[in-house]
Amino acid sequence: MMPADQPEARRDKLEIENMFLCGSTFTQVSLKDSVFRDSHLIGARFEDVDATGLSFENVNLTETKIHDVNLSQAHIEYANLTGLEITDANMTGARITNVNLTGFHLSNVNLTGAEISNANIAGMTIDGILLSDLLALWKDTHGAQDDT
Repeated sequence: MMPADQPEARRDKLEIENMFLCGSTFTQVSLKDSVFRDSHLIGARFEDVDATGLSFENVNLTETKIHDVNLSQAHIEYANLTGLEITDANMTGARITNVNLTGFHLSNVNLTGAEISNANIAGMTIDGILLSDLLALWKDTHGAQDDT
């Protein structure tokens, strides 16, 4: 229920083309099912926004800051995440498939129940020890596992 001192929201459909709206502020605006095509949002900020189902395709998000965001069930495909930094994130149940993690660094992470398979581990270390050496030691002390 809208307070009596605020007018009821209008339901206009705008088609804006070849227009500069630099420095504009949109407050309590619904852009449901809107399309932004060949547009510049450089320096734009989205604060306290429900963007459920938002879709980005062929979008440059270089130097984008994402803070206090719910990305549950989000899908990221064919993305260049070079230099990506993820801090204080809950990635429970996350799946990372067919991804180049060359030079990837994990620190102070909870890997309980984590699983790595079909991975190139050349040069990979855990606390400074080559993983290939750890696996070779395991194999030497426990014998080769028979997959039959």
